[in-house]
Amino acid sequence: MPELRLALLAGTEGLAREVLRVSAADPVDPGGGTIAGELVVLRADGYGVDGAVPVRALVAGGAAAVVVLPEARGGVDRVEPAPDEVPYALVEVCGQAGLPLFLAPIGVTAVRIAEVVAHRVAVERGPTTGHLSGRQRRLITALAEGADTQDLLDLLARELGAPCRVSTPAGRVLASATGSGPARGPAVAGDVVDAVETVRGALAAERLPALIEGETVFALGRGPAFAGYLVCAGDRTGDEALAQAADLLLLGGARRAERLAVERAHAWELVDLVESDTAPDAVRARLGAAGIGPDAAPIVCCAAGDGADPAIGRLVVDLIERVFAADPATRWVVACGKAESVVFASAGTGAGAAARIAEELERAAHWWEPLLGSERVAIGIAGTSPTWATALAEARGARDIAWARPGRLTVAAGPGIDAYPALLAAVPGPVRSAFADRVLGGLRAYDAEHGTDLIGTLAAFLAANGAWQRCAAMLDVHVSALHQRMGRVRDLTGRDLFSARDRVDLLLALESDPGC
Repeated sequence: MPELRLALLAGTEGLAREVLRVSAADPVDPGGGTIAGELVVLRADGYGVDGAVPVRALVAGGAAAVVVLPEARGGVDRVEPAPDEVPYALVEVCGQAGLPLFLAPIGVTAVRIAEVVAHRVAVERGPTTGHLSGRQRRLITALAEGADTQDLLDLLARELGAPCRVSTPAGRVLASATGSGPARGPAVAGDVVDAVETVRGALAAERLPALIEGETVFALGRGPAFAGYLVCAGDRTGDEALAQAADLLLLGGARRAERLAVERAHAWELVDLVESDTAPDAVRARLGAAGIGPDAAPIVCCAAGDGADPAIGRLVVDLIERVFAADPATRWVVACGKAESVVFASAGTGAGAAARIAEELERAAHWWEPLLGSERVAIGIAGTSPTWATALAEARGARDIAWARPGRLTVAAGPGIDAYPALLAAVPGPVRSAFADRVLGGLRAYDAEHGTDLIGTLAAFLAANGAWQRCAAMLDVHVSALHQRMGRVRDLTGRDLFSARDRVDLLLALESDPGC
């Protein structure tokens, strides 16, 4: 493929292998799911390419070759990458395995490589595939002319004469077409419900394509390149050419994904402006460009995970956007940073919008968690603050509360911070345990030595709001006996039971004690 100007670094003996498609390697498992004939694309910076890349797994899967995209170096004007940018260990192991290893020139993207491969495959297979080759050629021509996902889907649906749609991993419909007449364009309410059910079925399926409720579901990409699903009416599981068409739709969506990635990284300036709270006019202008009016009630979502996989960040934002898209009046702006994603939104549902969004996300969590793999993600939502700055701070606090909850995908809304247990949940476990031990350690030791239950007595006293008669009745003891016990509690803890501050200390210590 001379138009790509790839530099061969190793594996000359494997150059006769046939290339059928292009895939992006999974940074967690670069060899996972590789199929015969794939040209595997690795990023020297984004995928941590080193000698540990499981080349043997790629060879066992039948990979045709590996292409390394050079590392992006901000502020450095480079014409061509240097061969030594690829770790020698990787060159050596590919050479030993006979796997061709290439270095791409500056400016060549995975999308460009996939376009060239798709065109070559269609042309070389044309004489033997008849009508299907014609469909492929028309899709490739449209792609080369700048067609996006909706344009390609319209063309594919007309070729098939059947309804088709493309949805994101979280079930948000990006495009739909009827197969006859004008394009339907973005999803309607019924499409959203159908797409979510399709995703549930796809997650439960052993492999794709699969027939789910009378529709055939194809995966658009795999690993970090997984972008969603192509759904076509009828049983088309044996249509190999349609599976190749799904790859072309992935390319059409890749252009949109690259554009969104740039826009969302640039939108992080909005987070900085909101945090500083010094440029309200600039904030209003940026939000106004997205359709969020100056009088809108601020809604902010903050999401963060425990890993560095950018694909997980995209999935989380996708889920949040799917929930927002259910309300046609909602407008939002997505900003993606290195450690978190922030979504500024304005919902048309008025009061309670943040709670509704949190409920929707929580309902989706139980079936959406498998997409996270082994990673954890926490999402915080705020919608009761008067300004964007306070809403952002509240959303981050809610996210910390969500992080303390069990589960791989956890959600918390800002109003939940109103109760002290929620604040305690945001405090690291070791800190809570140390505090409880300092306050209650004397009581615990005394109970263990004398067989008493002063901690239980303290809990009952606080539950009775310090009412002696009521607490004595709860414990079934005489009031004088209760006075004696609480005197011992006072001596061992050093806390005055008639001081509101000291009672708060004791209450928080009981709440923080894992044994209580």
